Amino acid sequence: MNDSLRIGAVILAAGSSSRMGETKQLLKLENGTALVAQALDCVRAARIDEIVLVLGHEAEKVRAAIGSRELKIVVNERYTEGMSTSLALGLASLGERIAAAFVVLGDQPFIQSATLNLLIDRYEQTHAPIVLPTHNGARGNPVLLDRSIFAEVVAVTGDVGARAIFGNHTNEILKVPVDDPGILLDFDNREDWENFQRLPSADQRDNKS
Repeated sequence: MNDSLRIGAVILAAGSSSRMGETKQLLKLENGTALVAQALDCVRAARIDEIVLVLGHEAEKVRAAIGSRELKIVVNERYTEGMSTSLALGLASLGERIAAAFVVLGDQPFIQSATLNLLIDRYEQTHAPIVLPTHNGARGNPVLLDRSIFAEVVAVTGDVGARAIFGNHTNEILKVPVDDPGILLDFDNREDWENFQRLPSADQRDNKS
């Protein structure tokens, strides 16, 4: 990768998972790996220069589930104020040389590392301020943000993420079609998780990176 274009990733894993009824970051997948640890492994397998993991609710338990890994962990003491506080802290914790950063949801464990690399390639080719993946026409996560809009994202308040500013950049968003259903698979509530648990194992493996 061109050394002047260092890519970071902010993994958001601070929420209290109130709709899940338990800390979803710690839910165990079929292979025994915690949800957030699997998401982290997907990111680590891509061409990412720096990773910031934002914790909050039950931070020490989540940290223990991750084990010894090379990344920067920050704890958002204001996580109850909404996702925007975690996003702001994560972006502010990235090194100054980071040119762009992924915003990764901690409950999306099956994104393929090849998808992240493709988004990086398209960013390097176009320098679009916002690069996001689509699958079968549906917009997914993670999104890749150019540093030029970090300040705008940090200014967002409430329980919203980077998408809150997309309306200000309608003509600057680069949508990249990908063959990766993992960009659409997350676990917002108990029903999502139980439906996933009922899937045949082969289908689950097909979504892993």
